[in-house]
Amino acid sequence: MNAIRLFLACCLVLLSSCGGGGGVDTGGTGGATPAVASGPISGFGSVIVGGVRFDDSAAEVEDLDGVRRTRDELRLGMTVEIDASAINDSAGTATARRIRFESEIAGLVSAVDASGNAFTVLGQRVMVDAATVFDGRITGGLAGLAVGTPVEVYAEFDAALQRYRATRVEPATIGSGLLRLRGPVAEVNPGLRTLRIGTASYRYERASDVPATLAAGTWVRLRLSFDPSPVSLWEVQRFSLALREWADADEVRIEGLVSARAGSNFVVNGRAVDGSGLVLPAELTVGARVEVRGSLRTGVLRATRVTLRSEAEYSGREFQIEAAVDEVTRAGGAVSAIRLRGLVVSTLRAGLRVDNGTLADLAVGRRVEVRAVLSADRLTLEATRITFK
Repeated sequence: MNAIRLFLACCLVLLSSCGGGGGVDTGGTGGATPAVASGPISGFGSVIVGGVRFDDSAAEVEDLDGVRRTRDELRLGMTVEIDASAINDSAGTATARRIRFESEIAGLVSAVDASGNAFTVLGQRVMVDAATVFDGRITGGLAGLAVGTPVEVYAEFDAALQRYRATRVEPATIGSGLLRLRGPVAEVNPGLRTLRIGTASYRYERASDVPATLAAGTWVRLRLSFDPSPVSLWEVQRFSLALREWADADEVRIEGLVSARAGSNFVVNGRAVDGSGLVLPAELTVGARVEVRGSLRTGVLRATRVTLRSEAEYSGREFQIEAAVDEVTRAGGAVSAIRLRGLVVSTLRAGLRVDNGTLADLAVGRRVEVRAVLSADRLTLEATRITFK
């Protein structure tokens, strides 16, 4: 608890500077952007984040380093930031101009705790739940992970429990992009030149680009190496940009976990939020899941609405996909699954509802809207409703 109190105290200072210190891009904000959204992808057809469908057909897609990527690389459960046109609340739609994605952890699995629904990477405990999407290349989901498996983890940091909660897990390519970690610093020891994220410590005495404002509460992005002698420890090679500063925006929407609260100010996904214009619920505590709406001016994100979400709501949520069918799988003459937007969706779930047609009408090229939940192994989507468009 002392670490959490220290973290909260430091956030009193950091909140006034957008919660990032040296870990935030300090580029100019320029003109106002109609809308910015942040959270995990929960559907396709358009990219769906926070219940809003963002048309991504003309969007620029890039990673946190600004490297151009493609929309085909976007996957369910990825944590993204979207610059968009104004959001049409009645339709729940907007047009994405830029989509930026970045995983929180990339490294080798060092332990798997199947009974605890968790695994360890770079010294960090990573929890999985009913909302965690496993890439289909990881056979068996959590059971398909083994010590030494290279993985990339999209996640939210749970400051209440000092661990990560995965939204997506996928195989990683061994190379220069591995051994990377992003998250909030819980403690810094300037004398020993170590910092702690979660329950793991990292030595940075030989690191480059150390932020001048490095302190508890700072969000950092670390490139790491492992030094097995004389004492096994992780060593920071360099610090790099952890959070990009957002331009002024008429509307901001964030979905995630609260990592700090100090009075009417709190932090979600590393973003400082000023809630002074609202009566905040007592349940808005560290670790709580929230959806925030607000506006951003001169670096200050002022909340206009804060909605708490229970873990049952989040874990039991449906994913949505609207697209043309790419492939139909049949078993014994009956449709057992379809593939669309690179996702395999089972049609065998009990109680499946089909509107404007029947399963027999499913064919390559037919456009459908699918609502689905993850299967028990978190690999396959099971359709709960299919609507022909």
